Amino acid sequence: MSAPSPAESGPTAATEVTRESAVSAPAHSPAPALSPARTWGLARSWAAAVTSGTYTPLTRGEVERLTHELLTLLVSAMEAGADTGGLLDEVAERMVRANFTGPDSLSRSVEVLGEGLLEVFGDGADRLTTRVLALIGGLATSYTKAMRERTLHQQQQITDALLRAKQEAERHLRASEARFREVFTSSGVGIALTDFNGRIVQANPALTEILGYSEEELGGLNLYELFQEEGSDTLRGAYRELADGERDRFRVRRMLATRDGDAVLAYLAVSALHEMPGHIVTMVEDATEVHMLTQRLRQQSLNDALTGLANRQLFSSRLQSALARMDSRLGVTVLQLDLDGFGVINAGMGPRVGDQLLQVTGKRLEHVFADERNAVVARFGGDEFAVLLENTEDTPYPGKLAVLINTALAEPTYVDGVGVAVSASIGVVRANSQNLRPEEVLRAADITLRRAKACGKGQWEVFDAQHDSEARLRTRLAASIPGAEENGEFEVVYQPVVRLADGQVAFVEALLRWNHPEHGALPHTRCVELAEETGMVLPLGRSALREACVIAASWPAGADGEAPGLWLNLTPLQARDPDLAATVRMALADCGMSAARLRLGIPMASLRQHRDEAEENAEVLGDMGVRTALHEFEGGLANLSVCGPLKADLVRIAPWVVHRLSTEDSEADALRVSVHFLIPSLERSGARVVVGDVASAEQLAWWQRAGAAFAQGPHFGEPVSSQEIAKILSSP
Repeated sequence: MSAPSPAESGPTAATEVTRESAVSAPAHSPAPALSPARTWGLARSWAAAVTSGTYTPLTRGEVERLTHELLTLLVSAMEAGADTGGLLDEVAERMVRANFTGPDSLSRSVEVLGEGLLEVFGDGADRLTTRVLALIGGLATSYTKAMRERTLHQQQQITDALLRAKQEAERHLRASEARFREVFTSSGVGIALTDFNGRIVQANPALTEILGYSEEELGGLNLYELFQEEGSDTLRGAYRELADGERDRFRVRRMLATRDGDAVLAYLAVSALHEMPGHIVTMVEDATEVHMLTQRLRQQSLNDALTGLANRQLFSSRLQSALARMDSRLGVTVLQLDLDGFGVINAGMGPRVGDQLLQVTGKRLEHVFADERNAVVARFGGDEFAVLLENTEDTPYPGKLAVLINTALAEPTYVDGVGVAVSASIGVVRANSQNLRPEEVLRAADITLRRAKACGKGQWEVFDAQHDSEARLRTRLAASIPGAEENGEFEVVYQPVVRLADGQVAFVEALLRWNHPEHGALPHTRCVELAEETGMVLPLGRSALREACVIAASWPAGADGEAPGLWLNLTPLQARDPDLAATVRMALADCGMSAARLRLGIPMASLRQHRDEAEENAEVLGDMGVRTALHEFEGGLANLSVCGPLKADLVRIAPWVVHRLSTEDSEADALRVSVHFLIPSLERSGARVVVGDVASAEQLAWWQRAGAAFAQGPHFGEPVSSQEIAKILSSP
C-alpha cells in the first residue's frame, strides 16, 4: 500500500481507527444470490477503489476482508426490502471508521457497487433494478450521515483541544498547538476560524480545495460573502446568536460560492469557542457529489433511460394524482400503445436502429400532445408507450387521437439513409370516477390494447366493460388450468363420427370437457382455446391422447369387422409441436393399438402460419402409419392446394360453414353453391368430407345430397363418457 501524502497523513486522536474496530464487527451470512467467487471479486474491486486515493491503517488483506463483510451486509439490506436503514448505517459507519473518507471514496464505491450489484440483480427486471438503485442511494445517504457525525466528533475534539490549550497554555502550549495543527491541517473537512463579524482568521487546506481559493485569499474574505443571497439573513442571524451566547452550535445545509463562480452544496457545523473569546469555528463538508448522485438515482428510478420519458412508476404516480383532482364530467384519458412491426425492424436492422426509432417515437408523441393540459408521455418498456391526458372541452375523441398518433408515426425516420416507420395499435380508457385505482386503469388499458392488436395493425379500441368482464373470466380460467388438471377436473369424452353410406360408426372423436366447480361443464372448444393461450394444451393433449388410446384399444369390431378409428383434432400449437411424433409413438406403444386406427386432424390455421412444421409432423406421422385429416376447412383454392402435400384423405368442414348453411338468405344460397362445387373437387384430390355439428335430419339430408361422406353432431348424440361410448359401440 502506498504511503500517504502530507494531506492524507496518518490518524490522530481525532481520526484514529484501529484495525480491530474496522474489521471485528459481526458479519452477516452471505446472500445466496451471490456466489463466493463473485462476492470476493466485487469485494477486491471495492477495496482497490477506496484505497487508491486515501490512507487507511489497514493492510490490503484486512481491507479486502472488511469490504467483503460490508458487501455481505449490503446484500442482506437488498433482501431486507424496506428495513434497510440499520444495515446501511452500519456499512457507512464502518467505512468511515476504516478511513474510507478520501475525496473520491464515495463516488468510487458507488461506481464499483452500482455496476457489480446491477449486473447481478438488475438484468431485465425493472423492480430489482430500482431496488439496487435505492440501495446505493441509501448507502450514499448513510455515508453522508456518518461523515457528519465524524465531523461533529472532530469539531468536539477541536473544541476540547482549544480549551485545553487555553487552560494549560503555560505547561502544554506547544503540544496543544501541535495537536490542533494536526487536526486542522489533515482533516478532509473544511475548517474556518472567524471572528464575530465573519472575517476569516484562518482556513485549513481542505476548505481551500472546496472553495477554490488560496489560504491568503480566504484570509482577506468575510465568510458571509461566500453565502448565496437566498436565506443569507437567516444564516447571519444564527451566527449573531452564537456571538451573543444565545446558542452553542448549529448545523445547516447551505450553498456556498466558489472562486470561479460555481456553487457548492455544503453541510455547515458551526460552534462558538467560548474559551477563545470572539471566535467561531465553521466546519464545511462538501455534499455536492452526494446530492448530484441522489438526483441522478432519482432520475433513473422515475424516467426511462433510453427516451427520457416517464417510466411506468412515474406514470402511475401522475395517473393517481390526475384521478384525484379530475373533473368527473370530463375525466381523464389513458392511451396504451404498442408499435406494430417494431420487432421486424429491430431484428432486421439491429438494436441501434431500433433504439433510435424508439427515441424518435417518444419525441413525436410528446409533440402530438404538446398542447394538452398536464399530458404525460411514458415508455413502459420494449416498444410499449402510454399517454395520460387530463381531458378538457377541446380534447379530441379517441378516434381522432389514434389518427393523430399514427399520422405522426407514419413519417419515415432515416437511419443510415434507410427510412423506417411504424404504426401503433392503441387501447383507450376514459375514466370518470375518482374511486378508480391507477392499476385498475392500466389493466383496462392493457386488455383494450390486446383487443386492438387482435384486430390487425394500426387499430384502436375503447375500453368496454362487458369485454373487460369476459376477458377477466377468460384470464382467470386460463390461469387456473394447471390446478384444474392436478385436481382431476378435466375429462376425456367421446362422440361418434358416422359413415353416411351405411350409418355405421366409422370413427370416435376424443374431446376434452372441463367439469369446473363454479362454471359447470366447459366444452372442448372452450377448453382448447384457453389451454392454447397458456401453452397448457400440450400437456393436456398428451394426457388426453394416452387415455383415449387406452380406451380405444378395447373397442369391439363393427359390422365390417373393423373397430372404429380414434380421431383427435390438434390445435395449431400441437400441430407444430416438435415432440408430437414421439408423443404419439409412446401412446400407441403403451396401449398396443394399431397406428392405422389413429386419425389426427391438422388445423388449417397451422398451415397458414406454420406450414413447414405442420407438414413435417404430418409426414413423420404418415411414416408411422398414422393418417392425418384437415379440420376447420373453409373452402377456397388456397385450402384445396394443401390437401395433396399433406396426403389428407378426410376434410372436416368448419363449424361456421355448417351453421351458416342452416339459414335462409342470399349469402347462404351463394355458400351452398360453393359447397356443391367444393365437395367434388375434394373427392378428385382424394379427400372425403366430414361434416360436424349436424343438429337435424334436414341438415343431414342436405349434406348427403351434397356428397358428404361422414357426419357427427347432436343429431347423432352428444359427447359421452368412455363407459357410455363402449355401450354404444357394443349395441347391435
